[in-house]
Amino acid sequence: MNENLRDRLLGRGDRDPGCEACFEVLDQYAEALRRGEDVARLFPGVADHLAGCEACREDTDGLLAALQRDYPGEPR
Repeated sequence: MNENLRDRLLGRGDRDPGCEACFEVLDQYAEALRRGEDVARLFPGVADHLAGCEACREDTDGLLAALQRDYPGEPR
């Protein structure tokens, strides 16, 4: 089995906190991402989870779009 496919199906091991844990910090993650902060350092595992979870990635994209709409002049 291709390693990328395995990671997408099963997650990336111990670093992947899962959907529920990711959702709990998604607002903070999106705000930090907009500010250009190092989200991989601030939220270990969340970036890994988002790379393999389309549903959480869509939630993040929607949240970022809403933030951009609400605060259009701020950094993205």
